[in-house]
Amino acid sequence: MKRIYFLVCVLLTVTFVNAQEKRVITENFENNRFNWSEFYEKDYSGGIQGGYFVLQNKKDGFFTRSVADFPIDIDSNFKITFKFLVPRLNDKYYFGIIYDYEDINNFRSFLASEKKYKTVNRVNGIDNLSNEGSIILNSGRNKEVIIDIERKGNKLIFSVDNMEALQITIPRGKTLNSNSFGFLVEGANTIKVSEVIINQIMRDDN
Repeated sequence: MKRIYFLVCVLLTVTFVNAQEKRVITENFENNRFNWSEFYEKDYSGGIQGGYFVLQNKKDGFFTRSVADFPIDIDSNFKITFKFLVPRLNDKYYFGIIYDYEDINNFRSFLASEKKYKTVNRVNGIDNLSNEGSIILNSGRNKEVIIDIERKGNKLIFSVDNMEALQITIPRGKTLNSNSFGFLVEGANTIKVSEVIINQIMRDDN
């Protein structure tokens, strides 16, 4: 009986310690806790409506985005989950996440469309295609799509609907430049973001 009690105490202690090593923050757009940039222009708009952040672009050949500063240590391990509702998902329009955002002319993005993804590095206002490949993501109306960006050591891992799409190695001696993240839509399309979940690893013994 004492042995069982001891084991239970040990398990509870481990669970408690592990819980202290991770911090979880959720943005569900009830009160704009991350202070997302909102705007309403003739050809594009972004703002909180009915529990979503709705990002709309009305012209092909352009993109629109919204970003926010995240309460996160980008030099430690983390996982950020973006939950999208895409009214029109096809192979013509890309949407996805922005990371390492410095300004409108300097950021990186991971974007998805029907059955494919790409990563784009925007430097001094010029877009450079970095990676592209295939994913399991089918077209449709009002599709729910989850995109994750995760840091594990010197790796950045991108997943779509819980399936890994790409790993990027952060070169030795370099790191991310910014804790600003966001979302983007290309072309004449609309996306709705229902939730952003941050998992920050507070301590990593590995």
